[in-house]
Amino acid sequence: MKIEKNGKIYTVRENKASWTVSLAADRVTISANVSKVDCPTFESLKAFVAENSIF
Repeated sequence: MKIEKNGKIYTVRENKASWTVSLAADRVTISANVSKVDCPTFESLKAFVAENSIF
């Protein structure tokens, strides 16, 4: 799954209790885990990424 924000494409992997959101730039990959308690669905995760300045 992918989420696009400000020209960046984030790769999303679903885990049992969280989402892993990753951004690859050159040789570096940055990942963040978001709890499913906070974002139970992919749609809520997309909204979270859109609203949060960390992404």
